[in-house]
Amino acid sequence: MIIIYLETNSIIAIAKGRNKELEDFVYHSSENLKFVIPSICLMETLVAIEREEKRSQSFSQTIQIEMNEGKRNKELNNSQSFTNYLELCLIDYGKVLRDFRNRFLNILEYLKNHGELIEPNIEMLEATLNNPLLPGKNQRRDDFILQVILAHAENNLSITKVFFSENTKEFGNTNIQQVLANLGINYFSKISNLEGWINNKKY
Repeated sequence: MIIIYLETNSIIAIAKGRNKELEDFVYHSSENLKFVIPSICLMETLVAIEREEKRSQSFSQTIQIEMNEGKRNKELNNSQSFTNYLELCLIDYGKVLRDFRNRFLNILEYLKNHGELIEPNIEMLEATLNNPLLPGKNQRRDDFILQVILAHAENNLSITKVFFSENTKEFGNTNIQQVLANLGINYFSKISNLEGWINNKKY
């Protein structure tokens, strides 16, 4: 068995259709791969969803205002065609949002059946606050996620482990990769590299 640690960005990337390789890798994974996610990532995804809803509401309101203006400006050239265009954009935008929500629910359902949540504790939060591995104040949530993953890895030293994250700014630096390696965690930011590594492990 190989443990694959995932974090918030991977869930959102699949829900938004940003990474087809990652999506195919997760949905078509073999039974010997076990996806493990810190439970605090679920809260982060909820925050991301709420932020997306606020942004979409603001965008829709702006489009609606411009549509109303266009309908009033009857004598302006192209006003009617512009209004029709905005109306079509609003319809398509609604479809995009519904697709995003459905994809988000789909990945949650998949992970519910094929993944495992790992829980934080107070000691991990204290480590983030008092002795963070990622020192920046804006990095605390990522550090907290990292602390949860490291604690789980420490209790599973005999199992092959991988941490996949496209967030190379936080997790891809040399110091963090060494911290991960000390607990037997291989870090990957590209699915093609991860798949190649897994295939080599079979031989």
